[in-house]
Amino acid sequence: MDMETVETWAKLIAPFVSALLIAGFKWYTEGRPRVISYLVQSWGVKIDDSADGTPGAIVHSHSIVVANTGRKPATGVRVTHAIKHPLPAHAIHPPIQYSIETNPEGYQQIVFPVLVPKQQVTISYLYFPPLFYNQIMGDVVSNEGMAKILDIVPLPRPNRIVYLATWLLTVIGGSVVLYWAFRLALWLAQHA
Repeated sequence: MDMETVETWAKLIAPFVSALLIAGFKWYTEGRPRVISYLVQSWGVKIDDSADGTPGAIVHSHSIVVANTGRKPATGVRVTHAIKHPLPAHAIHPPIQYSIETNPEGYQQIVFPVLVPKQQVTISYLYFPPLFYNQIMGDVVSNEGMAKILDIVPLPRPNRIVYLATWLLTVIGGSVVLYWAFRLALWLAQHA
């Protein structure tokens, strides 16, 4: 085969190879449970003093979200806390099956038997000083591994046109990179 034929085949095959590589990567990364967690809010409220002079209390609260953003169920999801005494008052929304257990180190944990794909649960806590949210929060783990702790609140997915345009530009960029890598390999082979 002459050089022009090889280059023509490289131009034709590169987009298909890059699309297959990208699809394979996406299938690998999204075809499993993916547990994430993030802090939604943390606040404190001082209740006014009463008319008889009794000082008002300060109440602290925070909420976290635990979600399975993958495409397979996450099993044995455990929200471990950094305190050994009983958990502060808390609420779980939407109401799902859970239990409160003590791990071998003596820390309390909320255990969800399963989080189905795309399911998310909000856990809200209510407590008094001297506790703060960073003294309560611990790790989030599942049978599949550690949860990814996000420092920001996730945004909604872009619309279909933006998604398709991004996919198209990714395939074009990948095919250009593969084509030039092939050209570099040919040049190195000829000058070796």
